[in-house]
Amino acid sequence: MKWLKNFTAQWRLVFYEIQNWFYVKSIIRKHQDTADWQRYNLRSDWIGRIYTVLNPMLPGDRGDTKEVLSYKYAERLKPINMYLDSLGLGQSIYPAYEEIQDSESYLIVYSPIFNAITPWRVTVFVAFWAAFFISPLDTYTWNGMKWVYHLFLNLDI
Repeated sequence: MKWLKNFTAQWRLVFYEIQNWFYVKSIIRKHQDTADWQRYNLRSDWIGRIYTVLNPMLPGDRGDTKEVLSYKYAERLKPINMYLDSLGLGQSIYPAYEEIQDSESYLIVYSPIFNAITPWRVTVFVAFWAAFFISPLDTYTWNGMKWVYHLFLNLDI
């Protein structure tokens, strides 16, 4: 029965992540046309990610090392983070920093938090249920499905 407890805990986590994704999407839809959203130059996509680009502030910043620039960029992100937190997104998204090639600018991507829903787990889940519904249900098939579940879906991937 331990696998059943893990199974229900995983489904509960998936439910909360889907609920979180709908919450993030609704907040984005509600606020993307506001003046504050435009002031921080925020953009969004259909997945629910929020984008912005941070350029060097002054011409004197172009010669700084990456460590100094990352500190300055972190300081410049504070108002954006505070704004997103005021919308209620502080616990629902996380930032990722990507350096733009041939530039000192950074692309900042705020993505919804997904721990249980990953591309690998979704693929295995679809394959699992496709095999379950396509094959005739007998004892060997059911034991095989439990083996696949324990092998792939119960791992921390």
